[in-house]
Amino acid sequence: MKQDATKTRRHVVSRLARMARGLRRKVADEQGAAAIEMAIILPFLLILLLGSVEMFLMSMASRKAARVTNTVGDLVAQAPGKLTKTAIAKYYKAAQYILGKLPKENLGLTIYVYGKNSKGKLHLRWKHHLGNASCQSKPPKLNASHKAAMQDGNDLVFTFGCYRYPVQIGKMVFGNHTFTLNSQVVLRPRQQLTLACKDC
Repeated sequence: MKQDATKTRRHVVSRLARMARGLRRKVADEQGAAAIEMAIILPFLLILLLGSVEMFLMSMASRKAARVTNTVGDLVAQAPGKLTKTAIAKYYKAAQYILGKLPKENLGLTIYVYGKNSKGKLHLRWKHHLGNASCQSKPPKLNASHKAAMQDGNDLVFTFGCYRYPVQIGKMVFGNHTFTLNSQVVLRPRQQLTLACKDC
C-alpha cells in the first residue's frame, strides 16, 4: 500500500515538474515572440509619431504664414493715401511678429495692385516684393469674379505669401526637405477707389 502511495506521489510530482517546464518554455517562447513583434512594429510607430508631429508643426506654420499674408494685405488695402515702400515694409515688419519663434527669413510676400486705365482696360498698376522667399513670380490672371469686384472702377489688391518650411523632427519620414507653404488674399481698397504707391 505504501509503495503504491509513494509511486503515485512520485508520478504526480513528475507530472507537475513536466508541466512546470512546459509552462516555462511557453512563457519564454511568448516573451521571445513579443520581443520580435515589438522590434518589427516599433519603427513604424516611431515613423507615424514623428510624421504626425511634423504635420502638426507644418500646419501651425502654414496658419501663421497665412495670417501674415492676410494682415499685410488688409493693412495695404486700408491705406488712406499714397503708399510707399517704407510704409509697406513697416506693415510687413509688424506682421512678422505673428510668426512667433518661426524663422522670419523664410517668409516672403508679393503684392500686386490692379486697376483700370483711362480707357477702362485692366492693367497692373504696381507690384512690390518683401522678404527672402519668392512667392508669385508672375502677375495673377484676372478671372470673371475679379473683374466683377472691380466694377465700381476700384483697384484690386492681390497679396501672395509664401513660407519655406524646413522639416524639423520628421527627417526620418520626409528627409531633409523644405516645403513651400503658399497663401493668398484678394481685397478691394477700403479708404479710396484707387491705391497708388509712390516708389513701387
